[in-house]
Amino acid sequence: MLEMRIHGRGGQGVVTLAELLGKAALKAGQEVQTLPFFGVERRGAAVKAAVRFDTKPIKVHSQSYHPHILVLMNQNLLPIGLGDGIAQEGIIISNGTHPLAIDQKQWLVDATGIALDSDLVIGGEPFINVPMLGALARILEIPFPLVEETIREQWTEKKALPNVRAAQKSYESVKVVQGGAIHD
Repeated sequence: MLEMRIHGRGGQGVVTLAELLGKAALKAGQEVQTLPFFGVERRGAAVKAAVRFDTKPIKVHSQSYHPHILVLMNQNLLPIGLGDGIAQEGIIISNGTHPLAIDQKQWLVDATGIALDSDLVIGGEPFINVPMLGALARILEIPFPLVEETIREQWTEKKALPNVRAAQKSYESVKVVQGGAIHD
């Protein structure tokens, strides 16, 4: 079983990201469980969600205490994410352009830049959950057509199109950090 925990802020679409990723993984043949966790329900408050994947039925129903993958919607959430625990061999996937000063394996995607380029802006803020979905799908080896199908089921064509483009750009541009250097 693979466990992932996503850390973000209220209004960034953390729970929707977990649900969309779960739906795409289901289409790829995985058993999936998504678990939202809300603290104070207001814009900007800390929000997290967990996603579990397995090829067998998932029988665990608790929060994710030591996930294999930690997703940071903003790099400044690293202390919160690490404070909540991560598996020793865990990896971190973050929205950003610069590597984090950590020992864990990490992946980077400029989800904010992709959201701005794709006009995914709501209330003046870039909406980064779908760009993060594209990056996560590539890292988890979920074929992009399944991500596109999931997005098109979620929204009308007018709203789905910029989201599909943003997810595809992230799918193609997410980079791994090795030895402190960024690689394709």
